Order: sequence, then C-alpha cells, then structure tokens
Amino acid sequence: MFKKIMCVFLCLTSSWLQGSGQLTIGTNAEFPPFCYIEDQEIVGFDIDVAKEVAKRLGKTAHFKDMPFDALISDLMLGRVDFVAAGMSYTDERAKRVSFTKSYISNDPLVIFSASKSYRDIKELKGKNVVVVEGFNADTWMSSQEGIRLTRLPTQADGFMSIISGRADAFVTAKSTVDAFFKVQDPSKFYLSIIDGTGETCALVVPKNQPERLKEIQNALDAMELDGTFEQLKTRWKLQ
Repeated sequence: MFKKIMCVFLCLTSSWLQGSGQLTIGTNAEFPPFCYIEDQEIVGFDIDVAKEVAKRLGKTAHFKDMPFDALISDLMLGRVDFVAAGMSYTDERAKRVSFTKSYISNDPLVIFSASKSYRDIKELKGKNVVVVEGFNADTWMSSQEGIRLTRLPTQADGFMSIISGRADAFVTAKSTVDAFFKVQDPSKFYLSIIDGTGETCALVVPKNQPERLKEIQNALDAMELDGTFEQLKTRWKLQ
C-alpha cells in the first residue's frame, strides 16, 4: 500500500518543470525581428515571448543559439525544453514535434531585389533566387518550377547576396525586410508581396509531451488575454 501511495505521489509531482530553475530554449539568432544578436545579446520578439512564458512558469530563460536546421533534432534529443525561433507550422515538422497555437499570422512572403522590381513570382523563372534554408520561404519556393534556387544559412547572407549582386532576388518574410530597412535605405531596393502567402509563428515542444504543450499554451493564452502580446507586437513593430 505504501509503495502504491509513493508511486502516485511521484507521478503527481513528476514534471518537466521540476528541478532546475531555468528553461533551456533553442533559437536561431539570425532572424530579425524575431531572434537576433544585438550588442552581444540575443534579442527579438520571440525571445521576449519565451522569456515571458518562462517567467509565468516560475523559471528563468536560458537561450541556446544554434543553426536553424539543428533546432528540431536538439529538441527531440532533450537538449532544449522548447524552441522559440520564428518557426512556422508545416505538416512535415508536425510529424516530429508539436506546435503551440500560432501567435503571429499573415506575415507575407516578399520578393526583395536591387537591380529591378519583380512584381510576380512568374517573373522569377530562370532567375537566381535565394532563400534561407529550412524557413517557410524555402518550403514554398521549392514547389515553384523553373527557378534556380540557392539555399543560404542565414538571413544576413540573403540580404548580402542581393547587395553584392550575386543573386537576382531574395524571398523571405516581410517582417524580416522591415527590420533590414531600419539600417538600410529602402529607396535602393525593390519589394513585392507574393499574393497568397503568409508566415505563421509558434513555439515548438517535443512530440507526445501533452503536459508541456498545455502549460506553455496556457501561458501564451494568458499573455493574449492580458494584453502582453499586443505590447510586444507594438514594441517590435509587428502590428
């Protein structure tokens, strides 16, 4: 009987939140305004969201910066507690991990260029187009025919390929270009929204961890209700 009571007690108190006073959060600090490095510190909208979630769960946030394509594998291996990296839901990713509800939606993909304006995706046929590997633009552009697609590791590499003239166009999220225009003259570039596209953004947790998903989602829901999300979106100009 005593063993049964102890077993029930341990089951009730056993939780991913017990133990360390901090949560290790995976990110890729190459995606402004969601996550990037400024003055040797990782900052951004998703970083603020993750910090607030950790706070509401009674923890501090410790961020682990890594390549975007390593995030899901590190999450599955238990090296991070969840991922905050401007990641969009895809059916393929959902086979390996679980997503919270999206808290950013309708962030359209855009065609960013310097030599000429491309008003339609059809105009990119035969052109050298760059995307950041693993992001939504990569997934979407991979389904387009007749385009010479080059995958680069970071958003900074994408912008530099346009500035240097090595690529004809860079397809990425509009919010990323808005952040770029804070430090570059917009009049030197062309920007066209791709109709029918829209990035989403969510936190990512290990598959088959319903308790973890529920507690993180509860924190996000509370942030939506009390106006925290609205404040963060205003701060990072994501309205």
